[in-house]
Amino acid sequence: MTAFVGRDVSLEFAIAKEDASVGSLSFSFLGMMRQKSMKTSWDQVDTTADDSPAFTKTSLVTFKAVEFSGDGVSYTDAVHNQQTLKAHVINPGSATDNQPKVWFRMTGPDGTYVGPFIVTEWSDERAYADAATWSLSSSSNGAVTFTPA
Repeated sequence: MTAFVGRDVSLEFAIAKEDASVGSLSFSFLGMMRQKSMKTSWDQVDTTADDSPAFTKTSLVTFKAVEFSGDGVSYTDAVHNQQTLKAHVINPGSATDNQPKVWFRMTGPDGTYVGPFIVTEWSDERAYADAATWSLSSSSNGAVTFTPA
């Protein structure tokens, strides 16, 4: 595998609840993005006891959390689907139980992440003498998988 740049990575979203079947989803491309970040972390519990080997700490993991964050330049062209996602995050409808639930699929040369998320933040930046931008943050809301390319 060779090195690659972030613009070679695409993000798609589908407005759906976490119990949807991946095959039934209709994904839309989220265009004009600059930054895309997927972070996986595990909660852990300390299993150290008085008989732990060589006086070292031991632990187990309990729950996995995946966070997606991204940002982009604001465009009004429908082809970029920015207004569709923004409207859903700010005014989620009954199709997702009035919750800002989406599925994200992030595809790059190294593989594909896919899974359900709940969008926890949407931000619009409107600087006086700079490009208008937006950003979002989200947390996994079910099983998120990564499949290597």
